[in-house]
Parts: sequence; C-alpha cells; structure tokens
Amino acid sequence: MVRQLDEIVTELEQARHQAGALMATTPEAAFARRPAPGRWSVAECLDHLTLTALIFLPLLDAALAEARQLPPAGARRFRRDFTGWLLCTMSEPPIRHRVATTALFTPAQVGSRGEVRAAYQRLQGELIERVRRSDGLALDRVTITSPFDARIRYHAYSCFRVLAAHQRRHLWQAEQVQR
Repeated sequence: MVRQLDEIVTELEQARHQAGALMATTPEAAFARRPAPGRWSVAECLDHLTLTALIFLPLLDAALAEARQLPPAGARRFRRDFTGWLLCTMSEPPIRHRVATTALFTPAQVGSRGEVRAAYQRLQGELIERVRRSDGLALDRVTITSPFDARIRYHAYSCFRVLAAHQRRHLWQAEQVQR
C-alpha cells in the first residue's frame, strides 16, 4: 500500500484503539451524561463519529468507483487540496474553533455503551477497508461534495485525511468530557 494511505490506516486504527480505551474507562453513569447544557457526552461524541462514517461511506464508495475508471495513480505522492488542508487544520485538536454541525450529524438518540461501541468499531473498520481498497487509485482526481455544506468540495485523498483529523478532534473532545 502507498505510504500515505498506510499512514491513514494507522491513524484510523489509533482512533479505534483510543475510542475503545475511552469507552472502557468511562464509568457507565458518566458515559451518556453531558458535562454542560449544549455540550456533548462521551457517547454523543462517539455517536457523531458513527453518523459521520455512515454518511461518508457511500460518498467514498462513489468516489472510489469513479477513480477505478481512471488511469492508475502509480507511485505519485498525494497532497491535500487547499480545502482538505484547511479542514484538517481546523479539525486537529486541541479545539480552537467550535463549529456547529448540521442536524444530519447531530446525535439524537444514543444507544447503550455496547451499541455505541459496536457501531463505532464496525464503521471504523469500514472506513479502514475503504482506505485499503483505494490503493493505486487516483484519489486526487475524484471530487467529493461535503455533506456538511454542498459548497465545499475536496478530492478523495483529502477526504480521508479530513475524516482522520475529525476523529482526533472528537476523541479529544470526549477525553475532555471524561476528565
């Protein structure tokens, strides 16, 4: 696998491990408790990441199908496009700018710890599988329109990078809630 994609897989695996540790060490009574009005609980942070994966997986599948129709990427080095760079920069913890999410990505009814864990772990595996399947594809030649805002577009490689940064952001947020 191309080194850059291998790095993304490693980042997603680290997020999976971090989320597992967070779920294991958060007391049951505190798992779904909000730290303050308008702030998300640990469970809501994880559920938000699950909702994000559910929404992005079909977009990634479409982008990868389109990329399979293009000449192979070969050994070229991928770079984030400007939008991908900006979103990654804004997403990395510690959180410096709060960004309100749309209703589509807002956790509504969070399940039990076991349900949250199972859904997060399953969808994390799906994201990792998409990264692995993208090896050799021209990820910088297919564009994804953001489901957050239709005016925002970035290529598939940037999308993978943004998703990993987004996970770090909300896992950091959940750790702050746990403390």
